[in-house]
Amino acid sequence: MIAAIGFSALSVAPAAAVTLPFPNCDTAEAAGVYNIPASSAAYGTHLDRDGDGFGCDATTNPYNQQIVDQIVAANNVVVDPMPPAVEGPQMEQMPVGGAETGVTQESTNNTSALALGGGLALMAAAGGTYVVRRRTA
Repeated sequence: MIAAIGFSALSVAPAAAVTLPFPNCDTAEAAGVYNIPASSAAYGTHLDRDGDGFGCDATTNPYNQQIVDQIVAANNVVVDPMPPAVEGPQMEQMPVGGAETGVTQESTNNTSALALGGGLALMAAAGGTYVVRRRTA
């Protein structure tokens, strides 16, 4: 009976979880992880301040995949799909016809220039046809 109580107490206690990617570079450095490539489970865009594809840049300490593997194997690792928000623009280009948000958007609509060029091309073709017909008559 004592064994059953001990077993149930162990199964109810939550396992300690390590969240990857790390919440910040201080936490990663405390674990001994530096220069985290974008292909690693430990990478997060919030760790990559210069946007070079490597998080927690360090000039003297190389990336060691074995440390990350040990963290994953030794702990109940949860890969966080939503890292903390990164300052900066969310979209490179605003879609045309989007909702009014109060932010001015520059239009890159070239329809009028395309129509003018097409009209000039048609006029040139019609003029050439007129000259050819006039000469043959």
